[in-house]
Amino acid sequence: MPHHRKLSFGYSPGQQVLHDLSLDIGQGDFVGIVGHTGSGKSTLLSLMLRYYSSPQGSIEINGQALDSIDNEHFRADVGLVPQDPFLLAASARENIDMGRGLPQHEIEAAARAAHAHDFITDLEQGYETSLGEAGGRLSTGQKQLIAIARALAGKPRILLLDEATSHIDSQTEQIVQVALNELRGQVTIIAIAHRLSTIRDADRIVVLNHGRISESGSHDELMRIDGGLYQRLYLLQQLAV
Repeated sequence: MPHHRKLSFGYSPGQQVLHDLSLDIGQGDFVGIVGHTGSGKSTLLSLMLRYYSSPQGSIEINGQALDSIDNEHFRADVGLVPQDPFLLAASARENIDMGRGLPQHEIEAAARAAHAHDFITDLEQGYETSLGEAGGRLSTGQKQLIAIARALAGKPRILLLDEATSHIDSQTEQIVQVALNELRGQVTIIAIAHRLSTIRDADRIVVLNHGRISESGSHDELMRIDGGLYQRLYLLQQLAV
């Protein structure tokens, strides 16, 4: 699973975004990564997805440098749930399958794990129902559950969520929370989160601040740090609800 050793990165010389970041994530762990805008969490996700290579330090999966893993294995190992998923003007089944030719029972298993199965079967033609242009027939929350099912259908070892609950209603966010808790131990979950309630139950929450890890621990541990960054962020979000 991912190990980051003294990871430093900048988009241009002399402008570091991440500074000496070391982070170990064990197989089956559920880890949340949080921080203010500009803290470096999106940059860290981009490096995990190999959008950029890191000139200093390394990212390793099971002791193997990320850059050395061939593309086929990397795509098989990592599933991504983006903030704004794109849905095809196609059926629910096709939107989960994405051309992989998966059997129906695997598509349904992924949908059940994502808690999307029930609303799909309520559609007039079930899994064969067309979702409309860009999934226009579905709510924002339902689209996100389809995106989670799509990622899980690939049976990834690592599931990355990129602020996947930022734009959904709180009821669907609670469904996502339940789904992530049920997946704990089966797949390694790394959730970049703006909405802190999404990752409240994570095994560990890593708080980034100006490209460095400022705090790390469970929700309860971080809430006991009086005046800590996580505590302040969480209480501010609670007040805003």
